[in-house]
Amino acid sequence: MKAIYFLMMIAICGFIQAQQKISEIDLEQYLNKKVEFCDKVYGTYVTQGKKKVALLNLGADYPNNLLTVAIFESDWKNFDYKPAEFLKGKQICVKGKLILYNDKPEIIVNKPDQIRLN
Repeated sequence: MKAIYFLMMIAICGFIQAQQKISEIDLEQYLNKKVEFCDKVYGTYVTQGKKKVALLNLGADYPNNLLTVAIFESDWKNFDYKPAEFLKGKQICVKGKLILYNDKPEIIVNKPDQIRLN
């Protein structure tokens, strides 16, 4: 029983470390890693065309945003709200892999549990 408890604690600690909470100062050093970033959604935009994307601008409005959250139209069905409308102006935390897109830090969100209101 103690061995199972010990192994569970190691697994939980490993998971917690895998999703590090970062600040805007740290963004560049966490590229291609799973992170959690918290800030206000200053602006949102939904692209036009065949494959729409909801974009959430954290830290400041576009083009001065610190991080972009991208939610593709194919994943909108996973949400019971419209992310670009509901999250605008709210303080959120987003979890996911930090990538660069057009030289800007971005996290692609597929499921609502990657975003929480803060």
